Amino acid sequence: MTLATMRWNFLTAVLALAVVALTGLTAAARQSGTTDQAGAASHEAAPENKNGTGVVPPGVKLVPTMPGAGPTKAFHFPQAATKTLSNGLRVFVVTDHEQPSIAARMVLLTAGSIKDPAAMPGVAQMTANMLTQGTEKRSAREIAEAIDFIGGKLEAASGKDSSTVTLNIVKKDLGTGLDLMSDVVLHPAFLGDELDRRRQQLLSNLTVQYSDPEYLASVVFGRVVYGASPYGWPQEGTTGSIQKLTRDDLVKFHDANYAPNTALLAFAGDIAPEEAFAAAEKYFGAWPKSAKTDVAADVPALPAAPSGQHFWLIDKPDAVQTQIRVGTLGIRRNDPDYFPVRVMNHVFGGGYNSRLNTEVRVKSGLTYGAYSNFSPHMYAGSFGVGTFTRTAATVQATKLVVDLLTKMSAGDVTPAEMDMARDYLAGVYPIQAETAEQVADHVLSVAEFHLPADYNSTYPDKIRKVSSAEVQKAAQRYLETKDIDIVLAGNVSAFRDGLKKEFPDAQFTEIPFDQVDVLAPDLMKPKQAAAAGN
Repeated sequence: MTLATMRWNFLTAVLALAVVALTGLTAAARQSGTTDQAGAASHEAAPENKNGTGVVPPGVKLVPTMPGAGPTKAFHFPQAATKTLSNGLRVFVVTDHEQPSIAARMVLLTAGSIKDPAAMPGVAQMTANMLTQGTEKRSAREIAEAIDFIGGKLEAASGKDSSTVTLNIVKKDLGTGLDLMSDVVLHPAFLGDELDRRRQQLLSNLTVQYSDPEYLASVVFGRVVYGASPYGWPQEGTTGSIQKLTRDDLVKFHDANYAPNTALLAFAGDIAPEEAFAAAEKYFGAWPKSAKTDVAADVPALPAAPSGQHFWLIDKPDAVQTQIRVGTLGIRRNDPDYFPVRVMNHVFGGGYNSRLNTEVRVKSGLTYGAYSNFSPHMYAGSFGVGTFTRTAATVQATKLVVDLLTKMSAGDVTPAEMDMARDYLAGVYPIQAETAEQVADHVLSVAEFHLPADYNSTYPDKIRKVSSAEVQKAAQRYLETKDIDIVLAGNVSAFRDGLKKEFPDAQFTEIPFDQVDVLAPDLMKPKQAAAAGN
């Protein structure tokens, strides 16, 4: 090693030690400064924090309370401009230029599942589902790619009373979106290969669902509450009806129920009324009018009221939990009792803090959740309670639900319960009318169900005006338990005897899960029904 190299190594080592020493001194100084500042801050803040120890002083009791509601804010639902085209299509427009987006929503008033052919549930839903799966000039893939390219959404669906087609689009692509929307509504092809694909998907799903106690309990409950009415048929159909479904069934249903004079169209968003009316005329004005002029001309068979307590036991021996459904007929959508019923249901089972969930879940620990709801439709409606529990607790949970219904129908409602329900229902309504699609849906609901013209703007006020006396009257009328249907799906052998002991006057019908036929009068497949009668 040369002398120069040794000198260089020595100098390098000295410099490295110096850097380390300097870094250490700087860090120590910073640490000291931080400590001094923190200490000073601590001394300065000490007088302010002298009571912030987390220890409750003697004689002081902490009471958990919810913060009070803020002042009521006025709610203004926008007014819709309306026009009826020469072919009978009623058009509604709500203008909002805040964002450059538009929602167009169409309701086909007579295309709901209650118009399914006899013993053929699933036709209405399959017809709606197939609208976007190909038209006379576009394939399913071309429709999907066209709407995706412009960042829009085009969907079709079917409900109990009607079917809907919804378009969400930005303003600059309105013409493209409406061209697609009108094409799927007016010119669906119902292609055989697409129908077969959809059929196989649905049959696969139904095979799984008919082994699921949750699905079985719900589908059987709808059937027993509505009886022979098509309101009780499963909208998706059954394995038997879907296997028999043909393209001709869809074509006939579409021809009979998709027409401008039995349809409504709403625009909401960044569009002026005259612009929307012109667009409706351009894309739907040539749609031929149907000979059908009265939507209510074919009112479906209405269900009969239940008589006595009737248990329907769906036996699935390998189930470790029991699905529970309890209920009866409810109200129509435009029933005068709608607002008292809404408040009453929220008190009983419409939220986490409701009586039902509090007693069944929070206090008793019998389930992870329990709810109740009214499902109102055009001509009929239902009321239902839903929950589930472990097999060993089935009798206890079922009796508790029935007892709570009985108590609610006969007892008082506290001021706190009334305030909680009214504040929530009135407060959440404006939030449910924020998007263009929500606004369009609200506007169409008023027209579809013949509600008052000021329904949306006065909804919060009408909720707040519901009195405890009105709620008690509604509970007495709709929650009475002498005439009620109760569906239990689970391991029946584990709770059958206990139920009969707790409900000695009730009627019981037991059906093996693999013998359920929701279209049969007694809900049983023919062979099983014949064997049961011997």
